[in-house]
Amino acid sequence: MDIGKGMNFSKLGNKLTGFFTGIRGFWISIGAIFLTLLILFFVFIFPLSNQYARMFKDLNDLTAPLENYALKVKDIYNDKWITSKKLETDLYEKELERCKTFLKEKDNRLESVFFVEDSEKGLVKIEDEALWKNEYVKRVSGLLTKLEANNIVLDEGALPFHDWGSDIPTWNTILPVQKKFWILEALANVALNNAGITRLEKITFRESSFIYDPSFAQHYTVMPLTIKVELQADRIKFLLHEILKSDILFVIEGINILANDTDNRFPNPIIDVTLDVHVIDYKT
Repeated sequence: MDIGKGMNFSKLGNKLTGFFTGIRGFWISIGAIFLTLLILFFVFIFPLSNQYARMFKDLNDLTAPLENYALKVKDIYNDKWITSKKLETDLYEKELERCKTFLKEKDNRLESVFFVEDSEKGLVKIEDEALWKNEYVKRVSGLLTKLEANNIVLDEGALPFHDWGSDIPTWNTILPVQKKFWILEALANVALNNAGITRLEKITFRESSFIYDPSFAQHYTVMPLTIKVELQADRIKFLLHEILKSDILFVIEGINILANDTDNRFPNPIIDVTLDVHVIDYKT
C-alpha cells in the first residue's frame, strides 16, 4: 500500500509541475506581447494621437469663427449693404477720374509744342522744323533778356538751352528738347516772380531720380534735375511754393542750404540753395 501511494503522488507531482510550467510559459508570452504593444503605443501611436488631437483643435478653432461668420453673413451682405458699397465704388471711380484729369491737364504743358500767331487762323501749332527752331531761339533770347533786366545773375551755362548751330532739327530730337525748354522756362519764371533769387548758378538735368520707382514706368517716367541758386534767406518758403504751384509738375526730392556771407548787396542774409527735383512725365 505504501508503494502504491508513493507512485500516485509522484505522477501527481509531475502533472502539477507540467501544468504550472505551461501556465508560466503562457503568462510569459502574454507579458512579452503586452510589453511589445506598450512600447509600440508610446513610440508610435501616442505621439500620433497627440498630433491628431492638436490638428483637430486647430481645425476646430478655425472652423468655429467661420461658422459664426457664415451665420452672420446673411445679415451683413443685405440689400442695404450692397447699395452702400456700390455708392462707395461709384464715388471712388469719380474721384479717380478727377485725379486722372487733373494730372493730364498738368502734363499738357510738358507735351505741347510751340504755337505762333497766324493772321487768319489765330494760334496754330508749329509743324515745320525750321520754324520751330527759329521760335526756340527767339524764346530763349527773350528769357535771358528778362532775367538780366531783373538783375538776376546767370553763371556761364547756368541754363542748359540747346544750341542747334546751323542744323535743322528733326522732330525726334525736337520733342525732348521742347520738354526741357518748358521746364527751364517755368524755373526762369519762378526766378522772375520775386522769388528772392539773386543768382542762378546752375540747372543740370540728371540721368536718374533719387526716389522714382521704375515699377510705375507704365504710367509715367520722370525728368530729374538739380537746381543751384543764390537766394535771400527769407524767401526760401516762397521759392518752394512757386516751384510746386507751377504748371509743370515738379516733385522735390531733397534740399540743401548753405550760408553765404560773401555778398552784402541785400538787407537779408544770402544763402546757397541746392534743390534736387524731378518732373513727372505721364504716358500719353
